[in-house]
Amino acid sequence: MAAMNELLRPEEPVKVALIGAGNRASTLYGPLLPDLIDWVQVTACCDPVAEHREAMAAALGARPYADVRDLVRDEIAEAALVVTPVPSHFGYSVYLSSHGVHNMTETSWCSLVDQGREMIRLADDNGVVVRVAENFFRFECDRFAQTVKDSGFLGRIGRIFSYADHTGYHNNSRWIRLYGHPTSCQSITHAIDTPSFRSQPHRFHRGETFGANFFTFADGELVSDQLANGKGFLGRHPRPGYTEWQGDRGTLLCRAADPRPSGDGATSAFTAPGLQLRRCSDAGIDPEKGVETIRAVADEIIDVAHEDEDGSWTRTYADTSAGRIEYASPFRCSTYRQARTDYGPAAMSHIVDFALAVRGLQVSEFDAHDALMSLMMCVGCDESARNDGRKISLPLDGDTETETEERAALTHQHGVDPMDVEGMIAFSYARP
Repeated sequence: MAAMNELLRPEEPVKVALIGAGNRASTLYGPLLPDLIDWVQVTACCDPVAEHREAMAAALGARPYADVRDLVRDEIAEAALVVTPVPSHFGYSVYLSSHGVHNMTETSWCSLVDQGREMIRLADDNGVVVRVAENFFRFECDRFAQTVKDSGFLGRIGRIFSYADHTGYHNNSRWIRLYGHPTSCQSITHAIDTPSFRSQPHRFHRGETFGANFFTFADGELVSDQLANGKGFLGRHPRPGYTEWQGDRGTLLCRAADPRPSGDGATSAFTAPGLQLRRCSDAGIDPEKGVETIRAVADEIIDVAHEDEDGSWTRTYADTSAGRIEYASPFRCSTYRQARTDYGPAAMSHIVDFALAVRGLQVSEFDAHDALMSLMMCVGCDESARNDGRKISLPLDGDTETETEERAALTHQHGVDPMDVEGMIAFSYARP
C-alpha cells in the first residue's frame, strides 16, 4: 500500500466550506483537516452559533458565516463538508447542489428516501458530486476483511454474522461495500422495559429494543445483523461487538474486549477489537466416498497483528500458510487522538475520496446510489419489522408506511415539510 506521501493528489486542493461547527466538526474534522491540506483547503466555516463558527474559522484560517446563503453568494467555496444534524442534510445538500457546489454530508445521508432521490437528481442536473461521509467500512476490521475476501484464503465468504456492533445505516454501508446492493431484507424487533437513563445530553432512554436484520444479495450471500443497543449500555456486549465473516474454508473473527469500569463506574463505549483468522486446512481424500475433504475443525488459527504509529493506525496483517495478508493504511493523523486509532484514518479517507471525486481523479468507493441504498435498507427493515418480518424487496419502489410516518413526524417536529429546502435550512438544529 502507498504511504501518505504517495497518495494521489490534485494539482490544487479543493476549496471547501465546513457547514456546521458543533461537537463532531470541532472534535473530528477540525483536528484532521490541517493534515489534508494537499486535498482540501477550508475557506469558510458556517454555523448559526457565533461562538462555534468564530472559533472554528480562527482555528482553520477560514472566513466565518452565520448563513449558508451568504457563503454561497460570495462564491468562496467550490465544495462543502456538511457536518450538521441529519434532518438538515437534505436542505443543505439540495441548496448547495442547485448553486453548483459539490457537497458531502455526514451520516445518515438524509431522513427520507424521497429526499435521497431528490439529492441525486439535483446533483446530476447541476453536474456536482454528492457523497455521504461514511467511514465505518473504512475501519480496520472491514479494510482487513475486504483484503481477506480478495485473497481467497478463507474461500468464498458467503455469510456475515454481526452482533452488537452498529445495526442501521453504518452497518448497511459496510455490507454494500463488501457484497454490493442487497436484493431483499427482513427484520424482527423485540422491546423490553428498563430503568431510564441518559446516554448523551440529547438522548434519553426508557427501554431497550433489540433488532435482528437479515439481508440477501444477488450471488446468494447473507448478512445477519443484530443489536440490542449501540453503546454496550446495561451490561450488553461492548462495541464493536462480535462479527464473523464466514468463508467455506474458515472464518475471520472480530470481537471487542470486555470493558472494565473505572473507579467511578464509568466505562468506555468502545473497546479495541481483536481480529483472528481461523482456517480449515486440507485433509485429503475421504477413502469411503472418494471426495476431496477439509478438516472439520480449524487447525490454522492466527491472531491478526495491529500496528500504530504515534497513535495513528498504520497497518494490519496476518502471516498465513498462503503468505502474508496485509492492509496498510495510507493516512496519518498528526494531532487527532482517540482510543480507537483507526477512527482518524477512516475519516481522512472519506474526505480524500470526496476531494478526488470532485477533481475527477478517482471513482468513489461509495457513491450517491450506495448512500441511498443504505437508507433504503433502514426503511426496508423498519417496514419488515412492522409487518411481522415480511421479506421486503430492494431497491424500494413506491411509498412505504415507514416513510409516510417519518415524513409526518419530521413535519410536526420542525413545523415545515421536510422536502421544503428553504424551510429546512432556516430551522435551527442546535443541541444541548
